[in-house]
Amino acid sequence: SPRTWRTRRTSCRERQDLAQMFCVMCDGACKCWFHQSCSNLSTEEFQALVDTEHRKWSCQKCAPTTTPFKVVLPPPDNSMSDIDKAVWGQLNGPQVPEAVNKAYSTIVKWRKNLFKVPTGKAGQEFIEEVAKTLNLFNSGSHFESLALTMVLIMFPLLLQKPSQSSKSKDHAKFLEKRLVLWRAGDVAKLMKESTVIQGRLKTPKPSSSEHHRVFVRLMLQGKVSAALRWVGSQRSSLLQITPSVLTTLQSKHPKPVTAVTESILKGPVDEIQDAIFECINGEVIYQTAKKISGSAGPSGADAEAWQRILCSKQFKKKPTLLCESIAELAKKLSCKLVNPDHLSSYTACRLIPLDKNPGVRPIGVGEVLRRIVGKAIMSTLKTDLKHSTAPIQVCGGLQGGVEAAIHSMRRIYEDPETEALLLVDADNAFNSLNREAALSNLQYTCPEFFRYVANTYRKPSDLYVANSDDILSSEEGTTQGDTSAMGMYACSLMPLVASLSYDNIKNEDPCIQYPKQSFYADDAASGGKLKSIKLWWDDLQNLGPMYGYYPKPSKTWLIVKPGFHEEAKRLFPDVKITCEGHRYLGSYIGTDSGLEEFIKGEMEEWKADITGLSEIAKTEPQLAYAAFVYGTSKRWNFVARTTPRISSLLFSLEYHIKETLIPVLVNKLFIPEQLRNIFALPAKMGGLGISNITETAELEYSNSVLATTALADAIFHQQNMFCEDSAAQREITLTIKKRKDQFFTAQKQAVMDSCSDPSVKRQLDLLSEKGASSWLTSLPLKEYGFLLNKQEFADAIALRYNLTLSSLNRPKTCECGETFNINHCLICKKGGFVALRHDSLKETIAKLLEQPCKDVKLEPPLINITGEELNPGANISDGARLDISAIGFWTPLDRAFTDIRVLHPQALSNRTKSLKQMYRCHENEKKNAYNQRVIKVEKATFTPLVFSTTGGMGEECAAFLKHLAEKISMKTGQRTLTLRYWVGHNYCGPFYWIPQSR
Repeated sequence: SPRTWRTRRTSCRERQDLAQMFCVMCDGACKCWFHQSCSNLSTEEFQALVDTEHRKWSCQKCAPTTTPFKVVLPPPDNSMSDIDKAVWGQLNGPQVPEAVNKAYSTIVKWRKNLFKVPTGKAGQEFIEEVAKTLNLFNSGSHFESLALTMVLIMFPLLLQKPSQSSKSKDHAKFLEKRLVLWRAGDVAKLMKESTVIQGRLKTPKPSSSEHHRVFVRLMLQGKVSAALRWVGSQRSSLLQITPSVLTTLQSKHPKPVTAVTESILKGPVDEIQDAIFECINGEVIYQTAKKISGSAGPSGADAEAWQRILCSKQFKKKPTLLCESIAELAKKLSCKLVNPDHLSSYTACRLIPLDKNPGVRPIGVGEVLRRIVGKAIMSTLKTDLKHSTAPIQVCGGLQGGVEAAIHSMRRIYEDPETEALLLVDADNAFNSLNREAALSNLQYTCPEFFRYVANTYRKPSDLYVANSDDILSSEEGTTQGDTSAMGMYACSLMPLVASLSYDNIKNEDPCIQYPKQSFYADDAASGGKLKSIKLWWDDLQNLGPMYGYYPKPSKTWLIVKPGFHEEAKRLFPDVKITCEGHRYLGSYIGTDSGLEEFIKGEMEEWKADITGLSEIAKTEPQLAYAAFVYGTSKRWNFVARTTPRISSLLFSLEYHIKETLIPVLVNKLFIPEQLRNIFALPAKMGGLGISNITETAELEYSNSVLATTALADAIFHQQNMFCEDSAAQREITLTIKKRKDQFFTAQKQAVMDSCSDPSVKRQLDLLSEKGASSWLTSLPLKEYGFLLNKQEFADAIALRYNLTLSSLNRPKTCECGETFNINHCLICKKGGFVALRHDSLKETIAKLLEQPCKDVKLEPPLINITGEELNPGANISDGARLDISAIGFWTPLDRAFTDIRVLHPQALSNRTKSLKQMYRCHENEKKNAYNQRVIKVEKATFTPLVFSTTGGMGEECAAFLKHLAEKISMKTGQRTLTLRYWVGHNYCGPFYWIPQSR
């Protein structure tokens, strides 16, 4: 709250109108107001306190005795690098940094306009050049001070898209030409060309459908979380840069505060062996890059661009070379202290002001290279970070840390001995962390992590404000857009957490037991007796600012049990007090009535999300479905996992899903109860995975409690150390999986018992086959052809559940004279659909066989029979053909033949057979006709590939596809599971095309 707002009595007993004479309030115990002359503050210090809300100040009486401390970090390691000796083509000595730095200062203001790295020679040479430039830094060459900046300017200079209509062939030509200029050091010519292109870019006009367009684009790239920020309650927009917005951004990034002696840990520093980082290799970088996501930093190269050059197999061995170079970079930054000036472009960020409505939310976007390196180092030091922070600070990489914190604090609150629970919010927490103290203390809290953090934080980082020429500086706290920031913050607060523990408390009354505490980053919580919480709160307010942790009383809540409200008001006059309860880490702790109000508030946001997706579903139902299942539904699932007894409060949400979203997704006006129950089943059991949260909430909560038992117990008992038991956690994971399977199996059985139509029961069994739902559960990635238009998606759902097809553009009668319905269209041989699905599968499998096999042929003719004895029923006709043949599939140099059959399980000839009998019968028919002829005459092998129209397959077909996926995996390096998933999606695809009326 503002420091000056009404008349108060000052410490010198003179009554002053604070509108005329500014005063500051002591944040210590006395809460008195002081004139500048009474405060012993300089004019600048006094004005800074008046203008800045989160800065805490205590008078001489209340302030703890502190002494400024000059933090001296270990100096950078010696480097033989001398840029004056560098030679780059036509550039020599000082010309090199002048050209590179000038280019960098210009490209950070450019709009994103990069083309994808083209395949072929040009793309391979580009990746090789990036790796070589990185190695200039890794090897400590004369280019060490500029190498990382050179890497980052390569993307906007060499990959600048020449025009909006340019094609991949044009990009390869431009890249080849630019690479020649780059190697010659002709940065000026590259800059001139790119500057002209940037100057001709058209500014997109604002559109009312902008949010819809961005949502679709991000979903087609598989970026579900990012897409959901453009729809429903999470919808936000970019603010225009105005003086007030810029002032707010500056206030969010304060000037550094000098550390004090009392906040600095002292003693001998452990010597860390460099060998612990040898596990960071190209494979670690490759796996990290595959999981990275997000937009571009100042250089303009986003995660997708880096993933392409690090993970794609289209560039042969060049990505592996680049992964190894980045691994060497990570090891160097972890093992050596480098000159921070060499990392200025590496640590720079793009700062985006989003509309917080009201207010400004600054979002920092770091360079993708830094995010990859930081994440790789964090994964390597995961155990060390847990050891340094667990169990009280749960943001150090602990599995289920947030849920464990919630469960433990609720348990503490519900303890009969507990009188209240204090939930603390810190002001501008990550940006206000005392960086000097943090870097110094990190040598003791997590020495393995120190050198990397020191390299990236010992010098302020530049923050380039989006759509502006302004540059801010991150001089305090952590930097947004840094994947190692959470680990740094967790370790940096550990001295404060330790100071607040029971062992270190200076308690004058031995009868008062110190409260139990928990931290998730800056979100602190403390539970126990009111007097003990008061001691903890006072200590936090006094000690926190020394570490850059500024508790904010105006956003701090005290949840008090009945009978303690008056005492709470007396002890805590500066915080908000409630007897009902309050939100905590996305869940709620308090009374049932308070919980009901909390759920109602959350419900409004959830309904807005569902309504937003319903609007999207009118034009893009597949995208809306994927966003709901993999994103939106996780919001209330998290609340269900962390909050007990909410099933009865969620009926309104379930009704909104059933009546608003599902009808648009499946293109039906009314959803019967039986069909809703089917949709609630997991996709692998024949459902859509749109679970009924009123039925699953209690299961989710019990599973969460079970999964976090060990960590929650450690927090509750305030243990000093916590070691995860991997074996026990695996057992718990298996138990939870078994629980879920049993729950949904019972749900499925209940649906089948309530259904009198045997065809529905059989359909559920068919949809439960492995692979039958792969088209549904895969993200609609445009790159792989997984996207269905709204008609195809509606037809796919209708086929999946035997629903009535839309009458739009559908014939009422088939060309054969029969009534046109789903079952008939899947078996009628007129109209070409049966042949179409067969040929589509044949071409898909042949295309896949071309990767690991030789001499792949479509419809190869068989050698004529010349007296060979075959089994009865064998096909002995001349000119007989099979669908596909290939050399080197089962064994080297041997030819393998396959023949495809697609059956409809609901046809009269198949309906009475079990699934296993049905597939076996059709496999035997094919083998009876061709197996002996292929073995005896062709001297080859034969495999019948039997598929069903519901997406299932026979045993021999499954074995064939598994072997095919393994062979492709061995050749390309892709994961077998990924390839089998892709095969499954592609063979399901042809069955979801329905012939239109002519």
